[in-house]
Amino acid sequence: MNRGSAIDKYEILIVDDTPEQIEMAMLVLKNNNYKVRVSTKGEAALKLLERQKPDLILLDIFMPEIDGFEMCRIIKQNDEFKNIPVIFLTSSDDEQSIKKGFESGAQDYVTKPFNATELLARVNTHIKLKEQTESLYLANRELDSFCYSIAHDLKAPLLSISKLIEYLSLDYYDKLGDDGNSLIKNIQKKSTELTAIINHLLEFSRMCEMDMKLEPINLNNLIQSVFDELMLAQPERTAVLDMPRLPEITGDGIMLGILVTNILSNSLKYTARRQRAEISVEYTEHQYDYIFCIRDNGAGFDMKYSSRLFQVFQRLHSSKEFEGSGVGLSICQRILKRHNGKAWMTGETDNGASFYFSFPKNNK
Repeated sequence: MNRGSAIDKYEILIVDDTPEQIEMAMLVLKNNNYKVRVSTKGEAALKLLERQKPDLILLDIFMPEIDGFEMCRIIKQNDEFKNIPVIFLTSSDDEQSIKKGFESGAQDYVTKPFNATELLARVNTHIKLKEQTESLYLANRELDSFCYSIAHDLKAPLLSISKLIEYLSLDYYDKLGDDGNSLIKNIQKKSTELTAIINHLLEFSRMCEMDMKLEPINLNNLIQSVFDELMLAQPERTAVLDMPRLPEITGDGIMLGILVTNILSNSLKYTARRQRAEISVEYTEHQYDYIFCIRDNGAGFDMKYSSRLFQVFQRLHSSKEFEGSGVGLSICQRILKRHNGKAWMTGETDNGASFYFSFPKNNK
């Protein structure tokens, strides 16, 4: 867990207003080569954070100005600080306080007066976890860049092949005969499918790189406009959308447009064999977030395969049953993670599916 041969590059911020606890924590940490900064007030601690990010925060629950719960929520709602591990220091060991601490975003807690060995063990563990998480994040970024480069390099020659096939069909249609023209149509179809997969792969890779522009989003307008646009492409179908008045959220308009398009496209795709497609939107409100649900009366799926749903190129139905690249749900999950939310699904074979996603009330 060390950087080189010393731990002293790791910095801990202690936010506590009890002198004897500060002294004890500083002694334990400095004796183990950690750098330590101290703040006795929440407002001052937030200013210290802006000047220099620590590797971990030890945070007292009961403090003047801002209590530990509120300060932790402020930290976790900030993209710049949200990945810093927070360990609560509290004299309260009741379940309610511990639960509230975890709900506000803390990773762990230590009760006061704390045991030096326990404190050090928990700090070491979360520093190590943070370093591993950062390594995984960098590895994923490299993988995304690799996927983007490969997909981008494949797209140009594939488009050229598609164009050449088109020229071949136009110039030699009469000479190729029925079998030859049928073969060309199949090649064109497969070429189009592969182009769509590459476009989805490029889109998937870009989700980590795109800069987010947060703005108020009227979900009712967004969902209705996407639904209307999708129905224009299939006017022969009968589909109804049932939606209550939804709360306004804050997010990136382009990304959320892609999210809603993918969800509704799935619902319409898997209800294609229904005489009347029924799509409904619901939501529940919690203390810090909303849970939205978009249900359909389509083909559904077997829940024993649900773990594969959000993996790239994983499909629960064959391409002969329903067309698709197997990337859309992965894109949805990535968009929601960028907004500090997450997605999950439930379903039943031939009895519809429900797409759930959580979304923070205060996205910053």
